[in-house]
Amino acid sequence: MTARVTDNGTVSEAFTVTNGVKQGCVLAPSLFSFMFSAMLMGAYRDEQPGICLAYRTGKHLNSRRMQASTRVPSGTVHDLRFADDCTLSTVTEEDMQRSMDLFAAGCANFGLTSSTAKTVVMRQPPPSTEYNAPRINVNGAQLKNVETFAYLGSMMSRNTSIDHEVAQRISRASHAFGRLQASVWNHHGIHLNTKLKMYKAVILMTLLYGAETWTVYLNQAKKLNHFHLSCLSRIL
Repeated sequence: MTARVTDNGTVSEAFTVTNGVKQGCVLAPSLFSFMFSAMLMGAYRDEQPGICLAYRTGKHLNSRRMQASTRVPSGTVHDLRFADDCTLSTVTEEDMQRSMDLFAAGCANFGLTSSTAKTVVMRQPPPSTEYNAPRINVNGAQLKNVETFAYLGSMMSRNTSIDHEVAQRISRASHAFGRLQASVWNHHGIHLNTKLKMYKAVILMTLLYGAETWTVYLNQAKKLNHFHLSCLSRIL
């Protein structure tokens, strides 16, 4: 891997990068974020296959105004980044393959490699469209198609339902509740107000983290509420 340094508009000669920071160094996340951002900027400089989103800001959401042909701002989302994770989004299978080709080429230019074992593909077709598994390849290896996968602590589903997410959250919250059974909930020396504060800080946070982004239906709300009430009854 080679690099150049820009100083006051002057670019240095290329030099070989032979060392870096150690694992656990506090500089590592920031330095990787800079390099990863630069890689993506270079990879998608000329093409940005992605999903076009129309939006409005201010006042209340009005679906009729979103159909207007004028004064509706839009933006294209082609990647979502967090730490060393990256999600690529496109409308068609062809665009996704092109996006992956650009991504792989950008990684190669920066001495990075894509982990095909940790990279998966999920297609979310409209409800009235027949599902056909896409065939996306990276450096000759076909990526695995999945129905669900975990991303940033949440469970993503092909049918956009949160049933898997709710089941997983209840399981995690139940496990967390059980671990505190003897030390907190059954401890007679701890005041009830303290127990409720612990419940809100630990159990409810585990159960409802990121829930503001969910589309919740009645049956899912009933499951969450049933778990909540059962926990409170055991505390009281």
